[in-house]
Amino acid sequence: MDPKLRKQLVGLDPVPFTDLISTLTTSTGSARSHAESLFYSLCQTNPNSVSIKLLLLLQFSSRSAIRAEAASLLRNLLTRASNPYYLWPRLHPLTQCHLKEDLLTALRNEHKRSVLGHLRGGVVELGSDLLPHDSWPELIFFMFEAMVSSSPRVQESGLLIFSYLAECIETSSLPETSSLPPLTTLRSILILALTDTNSSTGGELDVKIAALLASISLIHCTPSKNREKLQDLLPPLVFVLVEACTGNREEDAKEAVKMLTVLIEIEPIFFCWPELVDTMLKIAEFDELEEELRREAVNLVVTIAKTGEKEPVMVEQLVQFLGRFLAILLQMLSDIEDDEAWYTAHPDDEDKDTDEMHNFKFSKESSYAISAALGGALLVPVVIELLPAYLENADWKKRHAALIFLKGIAEGCSEALKDNLEQFVNTMVNSFNDIHLRVRGAALNVTCELLAVPETHVASKYHDRIFPALLHSMNTYDCPRVQVEATRAAWNFIWSCNKDVLKIYLQDLLGQLHMMILAGNTVVQDEALLALESLAYLLEDTLESYYEYVMRWLKALLRDAIHNADRMLCAKLLQCISIVGAVLGKSHFRNDAQEVMEELMSFRAAPLEEDDPVTGYMLQLWMKLLKCLGRDFLPFMDLVMPPLFQYAQSESDLIISSTNMDNIEVKMAEGAGEKLRTKFRLLDEKASACDMLCCYADELKEDFFPWIDKAAPLLLPFLKFNFHKEVRKTAISAMSKILYSAKLAVEKHMPDDPEEQCLKVKQLCSRLIPSIIEALHEEHDTELCGEMLGCLTDCIQLLEELEEDQVIGIVKELKNLIVRSIFRTGKELRDVNYKQDALLLNQIAECLVMLSLESSRDLLFASWVKETKAEKTIPRAREQLQEFTFRQIRRAIMCVP
Repeated sequence: MDPKLRKQLVGLDPVPFTDLISTLTTSTGSARSHAESLFYSLCQTNPNSVSIKLLLLLQFSSRSAIRAEAASLLRNLLTRASNPYYLWPRLHPLTQCHLKEDLLTALRNEHKRSVLGHLRGGVVELGSDLLPHDSWPELIFFMFEAMVSSSPRVQESGLLIFSYLAECIETSSLPETSSLPPLTTLRSILILALTDTNSSTGGELDVKIAALLASISLIHCTPSKNREKLQDLLPPLVFVLVEACTGNREEDAKEAVKMLTVLIEIEPIFFCWPELVDTMLKIAEFDELEEELRREAVNLVVTIAKTGEKEPVMVEQLVQFLGRFLAILLQMLSDIEDDEAWYTAHPDDEDKDTDEMHNFKFSKESSYAISAALGGALLVPVVIELLPAYLENADWKKRHAALIFLKGIAEGCSEALKDNLEQFVNTMVNSFNDIHLRVRGAALNVTCELLAVPETHVASKYHDRIFPALLHSMNTYDCPRVQVEATRAAWNFIWSCNKDVLKIYLQDLLGQLHMMILAGNTVVQDEALLALESLAYLLEDTLESYYEYVMRWLKALLRDAIHNADRMLCAKLLQCISIVGAVLGKSHFRNDAQEVMEELMSFRAAPLEEDDPVTGYMLQLWMKLLKCLGRDFLPFMDLVMPPLFQYAQSESDLIISSTNMDNIEVKMAEGAGEKLRTKFRLLDEKASACDMLCCYADELKEDFFPWIDKAAPLLLPFLKFNFHKEVRKTAISAMSKILYSAKLAVEKHMPDDPEEQCLKVKQLCSRLIPSIIEALHEEHDTELCGEMLGCLTDCIQLLEELEEDQVIGIVKELKNLIVRSIFRTGKELRDVNYKQDALLLNQIAECLVMLSLESSRDLLFASWVKETKAEKTIPRAREQLQEFTFRQIRRAIMCVP
């Protein structure tokens, strides 16, 4: 800021500063932005002057807009949370005194509500910082003086400020009048404010609402043992709440209901008062009120029901209102529109992309909650009485609401359905044929839930009614959503019914699933394939006779998907094929697996990309085919390995910006501002890639040798990947399998040039040893250290002859591992990890033995002596660790047989 301008703004002449504030009240866009920049720059350099000038404007400006802006700015400057312009600590003590005094004076004198709101906010912000440290006693006296003021405006200020700051005021600070205890005094003040009808001003309701909020805050901050003294507040409190609802103060009423709900969770027994429930139901039944307020009233009743487990008496007071309450939920469940998107949407996507609450979504969640809280003994009799009128209603929304509520019953209190199970099943099956597709979908959804409850045995008892109706619904090709709901219900039927019963419908079901996959709708295909996989798991013996039929059309579908370049469908068909094949065994599946892989060779023309979401999915499935084919899979390795290497390498371009796993932020190296949504998924995929490399090396043994020189460098960085233990663990396992493959290749003299192979293996081990040593130095997990030592031992054996610097580096790190083990176990050897440490020391000994065989004895002994002399902790090891371990270490060092 220009020094001359700054001098004008903070000078004695009030006009420049007043003009600046006036600009903030009237300007928009760049003019306002410039004025804000000047103001906050002034706050940084001249905080005392800014505070005084804002206070002067509050007291003496005749323009309410300027007073409101000054109050708003002052409130912002007094707000501590995440505020770089927080002013209070930078003010001179004299300015601080003036600020506290003038804020309270302004509260007494101000008449405009627009200004008062900001003033009260500023006082609350400053008070929340100062009152816990007893640094503003004048505010406490102001509050209690204001709460009994004859001025409604001042009284409202005192009550509202108290409602926000009650928790900051110690009980000892409450004013004492005559012989009354402080809490009783305050209760009397609040009852008077809640019930005062003598005021002739228009601010009477404002004062009552402020008293309502203050009363709830007082109940909240009063210790449980004293709360019963405040029981008299409930009747006037509820009366004012009703007044707020009918007096166009719905926002205030909603805030009060929310606060009461929180209090009920904390101290339910205090609110064991039927009139409170009755009032909430009246609010929920009043259609002219805001929907959000009505939902908050319902939520309060649900909260009371949830507290029944802790305080059973809370549920007892609900019984008389249960019919009214369920009728309210059913009415809210009927508040739904026939959205065209529903007919093609996946059930799992419903409400996924929006956090917006509406009556249908809210009441559905509430019906589930109330079912779980109250149980079927209370609910089912009332539901049986209420639902027929809804199920027979001409309005599809009513029928739909009844079925959705039934799902809540099935989910929350299934035990109570046993006595009325046949009635519920008939209701569901009849609704499968409803003229409205939304009602059919709801009936299928409820049936799916009912079939998932094992205690009911619905599938076994009523299969002859349910399953034919499900098959018919699966045939609804004009509505994919109904097909999906029917297939999901069929999936639950498959898992819940007796195998002998399932065999009755197997042929029809397989035919229907085949037709659904052929139909081409992606969502329907997914569900049909999942159902087929379930059949394979459950009916292995029976499905064997259908194997050729099923596999034939699965392979035909796979060929079409490959031809159409439908990668996702290819992946899902592959999964289904691999599961069917794996269940029935290699003898059935080997030839088909070979044929499937040959079909997939066409992907050479269109290789899988690392950022293709299908890539990881298909790589996992190819691994299953590898386990089935074994070494017969080798011709397809050139198809599989390039995308696998890309998949393993892709995340090496990620930057982890925090070592706190709870706050990891993953960004792309290029364009670091682009955050990836799936943070932890990437880490899991990294571990998955390492695991796949491990699987290939383990399955193919020496035949994996051609890919060793590409696989090993990919794994090396993962040995020190500190953000995810599973990544390190799978990388170590994969490295062990790769080294074993190399060892077998050398031992069996693979067809290629043996000398070239030996040289390649030795070069690999030379690269691995320093990386393993570095990883050992950083690794604190004893189990992983042991696995790394196994890799290191294998490298020493394969390398055969070590350089001096390699021996020295290995000995130094082995010594460090022993020292760390000593610190962990302690003198008395009672640490829970002692067994792991003893195992680690055995692995150290094995590594030393191998080192003694593959290097100079003199060099090894000299290196060990040098390291032990440099480390003063080692002599204590003889006393602290098991003797047999040190005998092994000494034997290794001295090369004693």
